[in-house]
Amino acid sequence: MIQNKRDLFGIKTKDGKRIKANCLIRSAHLNQATEEELGGIAVIIDLRTSGERDRAPDQAGQREYLALPVFTEEQIGISHEQELGNQRLPEFEVLYKGMISECKESFRTILLTVMEHDFSKGAVLWHCTEGKDRCGLTTAMILESLGVDRKEIMKDYLKTNLVNMPKAIRMRERLRENGNEEIAEEVYRAYIADETYLQAAFDAMGDHYISDALEIGDSVIKRFRAAVLE
Repeated sequence: MIQNKRDLFGIKTKDGKRIKANCLIRSAHLNQATEEELGGIAVIIDLRTSGERDRAPDQAGQREYLALPVFTEEQIGISHEQELGNQRLPEFEVLYKGMISECKESFRTILLTVMEHDFSKGAVLWHCTEGKDRCGLTTAMILESLGVDRKEIMKDYLKTNLVNMPKAIRMRERLRENGNEEIAEEVYRAYIADETYLQAAFDAMGDHYISDALEIGDSVIKRFRAAVLE
């Protein structure tokens, strides 16, 4: 089963267009994915580190599979390399700002891979481990490039809590029972999607991150919009 999977179908842009169905899909890892769940998907983009991929390899079938990590194990503090609860976790606002400033080349490659895909062959799915942080930022950039308002982008980001909030609460209570109050709160914040996390990324991005920092041109974005909007 794929956790935290959703098609971006129907999200509305500022000029009144909507994302087509079966084009852009985000999710958590695919280690337990079934062939039925992957129906209609042509390309899978794995945003995880090499260690995460080795520990829980994707079940991709015969689809094109691309390992395009946002960062390596050495770059940024948390990537689910260790079991949560056995490490001190970073402030997630700092983590998101760090990804914006330090992972430009990775995001450029990821976004261009999505934008230049031939959608007549099927959808693109991208994911990290929980489908929250690296996946969330990638999704935010894709939606921004399509002309979606940041308030709508935030709404999609926070939908992760429909899946992750119960898990976060269970983990917090379990750690509290063991007397680990501080770590319990850290782990809880690691599993949830919090508005302050993505807002920190937006603040770091400014208004022209995709065109200026990632150097993705108007012609690429126009073709992408034509392919996935209606």
